[in-house]
Amino acid sequence: MLRFAIATILVLAFPKANAQEAGEASPHSLCERHADAMLSALGEANYDAATADFDDALRARYTPAKLKQDYEWLPSNYGRVLGRGRPHSAEINGRTVVMTPLIYENGTSTIEVRCDAAGAISDLKLLPTQAMGQPLPRP
Repeated sequence: MLRFAIATILVLAFPKANAQEAGEASPHSLCERHADAMLSALGEANYDAATADFDDALRARYTPAKLKQDYEWLPSNYGRVLGRGRPHSAEINGRTVVMTPLIYENGTSTIEVRCDAAGAISDLKLLPTQAMGQPLPRP
């Protein structure tokens, strides 16, 4: 009888807990998801989809065409993309920042995504971090 009661409680409790978690995503987790979706879209050369989670201000100043130009500059200088590292996120000045390393044949770069309080991408930086056998480019 006790096993049945525990099993019933578990079956009824977990779907509700999962539904609450999905409906109440924090801005931090939204930012991580938006950064991941953007990087996946960039990897598929789908620049319109990559800008889908930009806030209005970023979308106005960073068009899909500009994003394509900047993103395609990286492999033209560092070689073929080999993979993506584990993203790291933090809260900086009250905003979530997700930093994801990209690994190329001849170097690495970091994609830095900053989100607003609602979890929309409000700033994006493509940062070359290491060129193998070459000095780092100066900003």
